[in-house]
Amino acid sequence: MTADTLYVTEAVYNEIVTHAREGKPQEVCGLLRGRGAQAFGLVRGRNVAPDPVKDYVIDARTLLRQFDFEEEGDEMVAIYHSHPVSPAYPSASDAWNANYPECVYLICSLEDNEAPVVRAFRMVAHDISLDPVELRAAFDLDETRPGRFAYYQAANVPLPFVLHASCAHIPTPFYIVFESSQEPGKDFGPRVVPITEDEIKIVPN
Repeated sequence: MTADTLYVTEAVYNEIVTHAREGKPQEVCGLLRGRGAQAFGLVRGRNVAPDPVKDYVIDARTLLRQFDFEEEGDEMVAIYHSHPVSPAYPSASDAWNANYPECVYLICSLEDNEAPVVRAFRMVAHDISLDPVELRAAFDLDETRPGRFAYYQAANVPLPFVLHASCAHIPTPFYIVFESSQEPGKDFGPRVVPITEDEIKIVPN
């Protein structure tokens, strides 16, 4: 996947930052409306995650707005959320939540509240044939949420042998994420989520 450019109006860009500041210390989230690579509208969402300080889940009512967009000839071009105290880079939870492959994911970091940073990423999840038990035995995995595990493969770092068969064709960097349950048949994943950064260009309203 090659990098692309998302054109965001100045009003939308500023509203993302304003929303992030108003919501701090919780993560905020919402949708960007537009056409193609242009984002010219914003809809604030509600963060309904169990722990909104550390995670985000957009409420279903806001997500349904994408159908209103389509009826009027537009589309949901991006999903945004904030990182109140961490960098503008996808976390393992962000990779887990990457369920809209056609969307760009914007992250607004307020790590420095006076110098907000907004970056854009594409994350398209792929199912892979890996045994969660084998993964947990091979790596010291991060348990990002109870029962949810993640492994991060950085760029320019040799791919571990256990991942050669299933991930050699996947561009780095990427996350491997999965959920493991005590109940048989209740596991989710694993899936690999490569991360590609897009450029953001701010354009006049």
